[in-house]
Amino acid sequence: MIKSQQINKKKGLFPPYVKNMLKKISTISATSALIVSGFFGVHAGISVFCGAFVVIIGLIVSTPIAHKSRGTLNASSIVMDALKAEGIKILIIILLLWAVFNFYEDKVPLAIIFGLAIAAIFSGIGLTKLDTKT
Repeated sequence: MIKSQQINKKKGLFPPYVKNMLKKISTISATSALIVSGFFGVHAGISVFCGAFVVIIGLIVSTPIAHKSRGTLNASSIVMDALKAEGIKILIIILLLWAVFNFYEDKVPLAIIFGLAIAAIFSGIGLTKLDTKT
């Protein structure tokens, strides 16, 4: 393996468990959106996907910030980076939800909240069920 690939593997922006979590959340969100779309119409399905997409984007942006100090043993820097990442994730979610509610005219608010809840719940479950062998 080339040395730069080894460095990228060690210093990647997203740890493998976060990549797996994002793949699972994306799959679950798309499946939920298709199911809701089948029962309640296309706009409800799009609204579910928009709600989940907001959380996924928040996770993608905040993960590198949270993992910035993963090589240190200094507890205060780890906590500060985690708090910064959560703050940024919340701001991004608020901003993107504002955009969805303002610019998508055929939205279904309950479906947006459903998509948001699905993605948030599964992101929490995905991080608590870590396989430490990988």
